[in-house]
Amino acid sequence: MTDTMNLWDKDRKNIFRELYRTYLDEGYNQKEAKRMAKEEAEEMVSDQLNFSFSLLDQEYRDED
Repeated sequence: MTDTMNLWDKDRKNIFRELYRTYLDEGYNQKEAKRMAKEEAEEMVSDQLNFSFSLLDQEYRDED
């Protein structure tokens, strides 16, 4: 389970970096860019996790 969480953490960090740079390029200051990138990265990873777990849950239900 730890390896899986590390995978999601790595993904979250990569998304954050990309969003942070994008917001800076759009003219936001560092504090605003960091806050917005953090919020959006968390939301994106949460959506990915929810989707993955719902697929897994559906797969197990289909097997029953």
